[in-house]
Amino acid sequence: MVIWILCGLAGCSGASPVEPYTGSASRTELLYVISGGWHTELGLPAGAISGPLAALKSEFPGARYLVFGWGARDYYMARNPGTGDILRALAPGPAVMLVIPLKMAPEAFFGVSNTFLVYVSRGGIERLSELLWNYLAADEGRSPRRIGTGPYPESIFYASTGTYNLSHTCNTWTAEALRVTGLPVSATGVVFTAQVLDQLPTLLEPITNTKAEH
Repeated sequence: MVIWILCGLAGCSGASPVEPYTGSASRTELLYVISGGWHTELGLPAGAISGPLAALKSEFPGARYLVFGWGARDYYMARNPGTGDILRALAPGPAVMLVIPLKMAPEAFFGVSNTFLVYVSRGGIERLSELLWNYLAADEGRSPRRIGTGPYPESIFYASTGTYNLSHTCNTWTAEALRVTGLPVSATGVVFTAQVLDQLPTLLEPITNTKAEH
């Protein structure tokens, strides 16, 4: 939270917006936005993931959903982040991608109050899959490069091609990813979690048992 307060005091500007797909298509594919307080993540049904990113499914064979998060490497990977981790996160630096495999629906794992459900087109999921893959750094065999275990059961941190800075935070990243799917979400000026969630109300679908088992 200190990071976002300092960012606000510094008057950080938003990253350049990613242009969304502007064509019309039926929104039939579900996508979860997950709030972790200061941080937002995205959850997809494993079966919906396409393209090169689908290679991750073999690393998490029992997962029904994969949740993706992005952030500053030292801060995100710290089990109990201290002042040093916070200070390092204030400067531009390497980022990581966290992948959390779930055998249950995200709302059951993270709680309904922290989980938001939207629908996007099939093409939107494909573009999102491509974006997520592009944020993963590959090893010599072109496989995502693991760099540590995550904070949740079976979760993994992967090296990222992106650079974290105070004008491109995890919440900027989430907003850009939603925009890529074709949703009318802006990443401009987004720093805080609320700036992502405040754009969702008109897009949200109610979470029911039926949809949770989709």
